[in-house]
Amino acid sequence: MKKNLFLGIDVGGTKIAAGIVDANGKIIAREKCPTPSGHAKEVLSCLFKLIKKILRENNKARGICGIGIGIPGIVDGQNGKILITPNIPLSGYSIAKILKSRFNLPVAAGNDVNLGVLGEKWMGSGKGAKNIVGIFPGTGVGGGIIINEKIYDWQAGAAELGHMIIEIDGPKCSCGNKGCLEAIVGRWAIERDIRKAVKKGKKTIIEKLAGKKLSMIKSKLLKKALKKKDPLVTGIMKRVAKALGVACINLRHILNPDVIILGGGVMEACGFFLLPKIKKFVEADKFFNKAKIRRLKIAESKLGDDAIIIGAACLIKQKLKK
Repeated sequence: MKKNLFLGIDVGGTKIAAGIVDANGKIIAREKCPTPSGHAKEVLSCLFKLIKKILRENNKARGICGIGIGIPGIVDGQNGKILITPNIPLSGYSIAKILKSRFNLPVAAGNDVNLGVLGEKWMGSGKGAKNIVGIFPGTGVGGGIIINEKIYDWQAGAAELGHMIIEIDGPKCSCGNKGCLEAIVGRWAIERDIRKAVKKGKKTIIEKLAGKKLSMIKSKLLKKALKKKDPLVTGIMKRVAKALGVACINLRHILNPDVIILGGGVMEACGFFLLPKIKKFVEADKFFNKAKIRRLKIAESKLGDDAIIIGAACLIKQKLKK
């Protein structure tokens, strides 16, 4: 059998998803399992079982020529070692070496959002573009940069776009700095702002939708509140749109990419409200208007949850071509 298939894996905080991807970027088989909340050995055991299952239950699996894996943290792309992954106990593990030894296949590893942007470049909103920036606000904010069709990861920790400073002396971020993009547009930050406002006596439909449990406010509830034109949520999400607009302008001034792709859970749920405002904010940028430089394309992710799987497959595909 000709080996022209790739196994792409997305290791997330709540689930691990895997897909067999063909040479044209199509996912032909899928498997997933919940991410264990325990020790690293439990997470690795779950990952091994998932890979074994997808290899065992698909006849075409014999055509797999390599494994790509996306990790939510800082990954040294040169050797596939996980440096920091805050929400999963795998910091310090050489994940590429471990998987290669276990399954006797070439392995490439990278940051999950970097790979999500690579997936969008191959099969999604970045198709045909050479230079792409991705901003993915979900619980936190991930980022990815592609320059001349290659992931910009020459240094571990590069492209941490969620931690660019948007507001000097703004709200404190989980990283310890103040005013990071994540501290304004991450879902945890939106939850924080809603809870603060409710504590001060402001009313919101979110209380009813969440059953007065405001410890976690999912993006779909934000969408419902926006559809109902809830004043509190609308005001907070306008600030989110402005912060994302500022981020897009900054990135345009630094890199002037072909396209900026916005993805992640917050955009998937609330893009109908956020995207027009972000575009309007960016289009008002006087510097580029005066320079009469081509219009920047700002687009939502097309691949959704599949982006990282497809991007991970693309990463190992590129590695094997070298």
